[in-house]
Amino acid sequence: MQFKQIIFDLDPAKYIVPSWADLDQLCFELAKQINAAGEEFDLVVALAKGAWPMSRTLVDYLAMSNLVSLGIRFYSGINQRLSEPEVYQDLPISVKGKKILLFDDVADTGESLLFASDYLLEQGATEVKTATLFFKERSAIIPDFYASLVNAWIIFPFELREMTSLLVNNWREQGIAETAIEDRLTKLNFSEKIIKYFYKKSN
Repeated sequence: MQFKQIIFDLDPAKYIVPSWADLDQLCFELAKQINAAGEEFDLVVALAKGAWPMSRTLVDYLAMSNLVSLGIRFYSGINQRLSEPEVYQDLPISVKGKKILLFDDVADTGESLLFASDYLLEQGATEVKTATLFFKERSAIIPDFYASLVNAWIIFPFELREMTSLLVNNWREQGIAETAIEDRLTKLNFSEKIIKYFYKKSN
């Protein structure tokens, strides 16, 4: 599944803005890939917190009922990287002897998937396969299953408040005029109510 990139003058980033319907279709494509490969898993482990929203859809399409979450932290604050990744939300059940499907929204650097895979094996999982909605070529790991290859900044529909703040701050630092910032948010398909509440409120 391909997405149109949105580009702005003087902004080095490229953006894609998948909708909820797009994410649903990506989950469907993942499920079809997994079924076509003849893979069956005992448990889906969703990485917190990017995998949370669509993990429920994925297990539904896979006709699975066993879903848990694992939280991994690489930073303690802005630009404050930990010497080693840490698990801040551990598994609620044992994975010993289980075949695991590790799911995340995007394989960006791939660090989270690699660390989580090793962690699950250390906890006794017999096998770990990875699945993501999006895969970026710079990732240190190629997921066993992925639905879309991208090389852009992904703006997910479940993080609009966070992205509004991040984008506005970035563009202000770049010296972009306020009227242009609002126009950019509109071009990125931010709704009028989101812009009005989260952007205009910060002015």
